[in-house]
Amino acid sequence: MIETGDLVMLANQEDRQGRTKVTAVTNRLIWIEAPSEVSTLKTFILSDQEQVGFYFFKEKGKLYGFETEVVERQNDPLRGQRYALRRPKEEMIQRVQRRQFVRVPQLLDVAVHPHKTAFEPFTSVTLDLSAGGILVLANQIPIEVKDELELTFILPTGDGVTHTVDVLAELVRVDPRETRYELAFQFTRINDRSRELVLRHCYQAQMKNSRRGTNPFT
Repeated sequence: MIETGDLVMLANQEDRQGRTKVTAVTNRLIWIEAPSEVSTLKTFILSDQEQVGFYFFKEKGKLYGFETEVVERQNDPLRGQRYALRRPKEEMIQRVQRRQFVRVPQLLDVAVHPHKTAFEPFTSVTLDLSAGGILVLANQIPIEVKDELELTFILPTGDGVTHTVDVLAELVRVDPRETRYELAFQFTRINDRSRELVLRHCYQAQMKNSRRGTNPFT
């Protein structure tokens, strides 16, 4: 299930979140590059026997994870710092529920387009966002639950720079709201670069809320 070249996320006991890449997989070990912290992009050090959570995406954007530990550190002259993590048995790898993603309130313009089911495209706004899905406010319900459509939204990435995110998303829930609807979508196709930007954006928003003492994610 885990392959060389996979992009993965790590979370340590200090709640630091890092992005890294798998460089090798053996029967007992998973080798990774030194992780870069999501919020700052700075590389951070892992200690021997440190416990970490390991998360990766497979099968149309489904998130899987497991707990593991650092069993070896290695300073490769060509690749830099590398870590060997204990590889679990396949039955120990579990799918992570979408609600475990960091989700932040977020007002973004979003364009909604048909994928397989025909309807008139429309624009609206988002209500919240995570690396796994998005909540959209709409005047209509264009598709049925479990159907897919295409979403495009503009994500601010700092210093006045924006990034256009195109995703394929499945409608998982509809909540009536007076004369409109809240449409909850789960991403089923999003490229790695876009998912990284969304995840970083959400964690930065979480950190800002934490500093103000208004963290809605705990």
